[in-house]
Order: sequence, then C-alpha cells, then structure tokens
Amino acid sequence: MRTLVFAAALALAACGQSTAPEPEAPAAPQSLMEQAQAQSAEMAPVFAWQQLTAYQQAHPEATPACTSIRGAESRGVVPDNVAADSIYAAHKGALVFSVQCGPQLTTARDEPREHWLVIFAPGAAEAVVVNCADASGRTDQCPRAIPVATTP
Repeated sequence: MRTLVFAAALALAACGQSTAPEPEAPAAPQSLMEQAQAQSAEMAPVFAWQQLTAYQQAHPEATPACTSIRGAESRGVVPDNVAADSIYAAHKGALVFSVQCGPQLTTARDEPREHWLVIFAPGAAEAVVVNCADASGRTDQCPRAIPVATTP
C-alpha cells in the first residue's frame, strides 16, 4: 500500500513538470495595407475610417473633422495605368478607401470638403490621408471609379 501511495505521488509530481511549449516569436508587424486587406469586406471601410480619425486627431489642421460618416467604401488598388492627371496618380499600387463624412440625411448633399481618401501604400506603417475638395472647396476630385489612361 505504501508503495502504491509513493508511486502515485511520484506520478503526480512528474505531471506538473512537463516541458512547457516554446513561446512563439511575435509575428512581424504587418503594414496597414496588409491589415486592411486582412479585414472582411464589411470591416475594411471601418478600419479606414478609424485611420482617418486617428490621422485627424494627430493633425488638427486637417479640417473639417469627420464627426459623422455618410459612407465609406473601398476604391481598390490603384492600377499602374492610372490617369496621370488624377488625384490617385501619386498612389499607384496602394489600396484606397473613400470616406464621406457629414450628416446622414437624405436631403443633404455630399460636401467635397468632407470627402477623404485613406490610402494604404504597400509596406507603409501609416496611412496617407487626402482631402477630395479642389482649391475652391466646391468640386470633388475623387471620382468613384479610379480613372485610367486611355491607350492611343
């Protein structure tokens, strides 16, 4: 009986001394573009809006602040054949989201000064934010479809 108790105690002690698995090395931080692409289709525009909000908090001069959202959508990756005179031209290969801020009223028109592009460049740790209004603030420079150069 004494041998059985001793054997049980030895077995219990051995159970507690199992080798712990090696901790996994932390994954390399993903770029914001990779993070956005990993999101579901419904959550990616929300992620873009969150990046716009963080940008505006860090850059109070980026006005008007986006206090409410009318809509947010992906514009896709800017192709290599983007039109050279387009607002998108400087961002070839980047993933672009459009965020239209303003009141959620059907009677209110979209305001170009409250329209933003949130751009995730490959490998970048920060988003680029561009306001869509022209210099006068009356014309929206961010068409829904990314314009491409026509081939002769």
